[in-house]
Amino acid sequence: MSTQLITIALSSLIRAEANVRKTATHADIGQLAASIEAHGLLENLIVTSLEDGHYAVVAGGRRLAALGLLRDQGKIEADHPVPCQVREPGEARELFELSLAENVIRAPLHPADQFEAFRDLQLQGLGAEETAARFGMPVSTVLQRLKLAAVSPRLLAEYREERMTLEQLMAFTISDDIDAQEAIWFDLPHYDRTPAYIRRLLTRSQVEGRDRRARFIGSEAYEAAGGIIARDLFQPETDGYFSDSQLLDRLVGERLAAEAEALKAEGWGWVDVCHEIDYGHLGRFGRVRPVERPLSDEEEARLSALATRYDELVSALDEDEQSDELDTVTAEMQAIQDGRVVWSEDVKANAGAVLSLDYTGALVVTRGLVRPEDRQDDVSGNKKSRRANGNGADDILSDTLMAELTAHRTAALQAVLATKPDQALNALVVAMASRLFYSLPVPCCIDVRPVPTDPSHGRDTVGASPALAELMKLTEAWSERLPDQPGDLLTWVMDADIETKLDLLAYCTARTVNAIVLPNGQANGGCIEQSHRLAESVGLDMTAWWSPTQATYFSRVTREQIGKAVGEAVSKRSAQKLAKAKTKKVMAEEAERLMAGKAWLPAPLRSSPVA
Repeated sequence: MSTQLITIALSSLIRAEANVRKTATHADIGQLAASIEAHGLLENLIVTSLEDGHYAVVAGGRRLAALGLLRDQGKIEADHPVPCQVREPGEARELFELSLAENVIRAPLHPADQFEAFRDLQLQGLGAEETAARFGMPVSTVLQRLKLAAVSPRLLAEYREERMTLEQLMAFTISDDIDAQEAIWFDLPHYDRTPAYIRRLLTRSQVEGRDRRARFIGSEAYEAAGGIIARDLFQPETDGYFSDSQLLDRLVGERLAAEAEALKAEGWGWVDVCHEIDYGHLGRFGRVRPVERPLSDEEEARLSALATRYDELVSALDEDEQSDELDTVTAEMQAIQDGRVVWSEDVKANAGAVLSLDYTGALVVTRGLVRPEDRQDDVSGNKKSRRANGNGADDILSDTLMAELTAHRTAALQAVLATKPDQALNALVVAMASRLFYSLPVPCCIDVRPVPTDPSHGRDTVGASPALAELMKLTEAWSERLPDQPGDLLTWVMDADIETKLDLLAYCTARTVNAIVLPNGQANGGCIEQSHRLAESVGLDMTAWWSPTQATYFSRVTREQIGKAVGEAVSKRSAQKLAKAKTKKVMAEEAERLMAGKAWLPAPLRSSPVA
């Protein structure tokens, strides 16, 4: 087919039916248009003439679409001259073959070459923003390619030789330390070279942005104090990595100290600060309660007006719309409601508060706590007992006689109470609940003394467990429902319905469960056996409450036990690969990654106990 090179007006060009590209014909047209605007048309269109005076574009359909976009944007004229290679009209097969050759016989640029080409443009003075504009791509894409070009040349060579995936190469961009990059890649066994593990090793001296300390301080305050946050360009949804953990800890300590001073100014007898909330620790304290004051007429009127405005704002909002006024109204309503709660000065002087951070980094303030050593016991040291007679005079009786008389009364009370199940339930609930919820127990003739078991005592991982968190929620819920004064508990229980009594009894009973096996197997065998039957009867599924991590399991067992767990939960092949890890620490870290989301339990936690 003969050819000639001429310029043809854009308005005279149309797409040929013989063009083989049928799918995604307009993909990345904006990017191509930006390149043509910046660099001109780098490759001529191949056309053939039509009888009506137009030319059909056989090869170059995307370039024609990009030129059309520039025309529509007003950047070129409708009759803009376009260099074209004109082919004489031939058979349909020849035109089809020409279009196919233009689209198939081409070798794309290797990504590594592209990364380095963008880096060379930067070295020649072309900034990321200008590069993005000239190539029609987002600035973030240019920055990502520049970051990939900055990875160790040895690692880029590994990528070129297809010994490294693009995802692995992207993981290395989290750090600019070339030596660390090379050490991790060439020292790690092949099975350890996952992108997630590479990122973890490169950032092990830093603090993840999702850490409770980082969330508590926030990126703005941290950076204002001189901290640097390493951000992952390939995981923009993450919060980055706080490079200076000591600075972060100092900022957390300073802010918590300021919050503690504000609490002390409220008049509390003591204030403790814990960087992490520990429900087991909080459960060891007694509780005192505030009183509620009625709102003033002005407060009631303001609260009513705010509630009306709140309803108006909510009704006017779209589903995903935000409203600053709604946030302000909500905050003021909450402040008025919080103002109902009043702590007396005497209560605050003998009690305290604990400041802590939950897993989201939110500040948690728990007020009204009583230390165990500050609880008061109702103990009488009298050697003589006094009993008022019918005339109001005091009859002093010997201890022996008083014991004998009250023993008779006890026997009679037992005989009668044994036939009154409703009243027995009342008495039992009072006996248990009074000792669990009140710092000064209610004097009670029922000698049932629940001994609460604290599974978290001396066990850090239990203190932060979901089970302890759930138990703490139940404790707080019952504390809110029960009367403020211990002397009112019996009346409250007598007025409660049977379902409420049973629920409270179940809570109190649960607090006494003890199925802990102490060192050297010190435990009542029958008790442990009973705990398994109890767990089976309540349908306990420990996979919902516990998962294997370095802290909870892997760092505290042998390498063989780690391998056995991975073999059971993942695969024998994974366990064999894991056994090649150089250190137990590396083995434990990888085991935690492999076991994430797996429903595996060690023998003591399984529903069917294993000897």
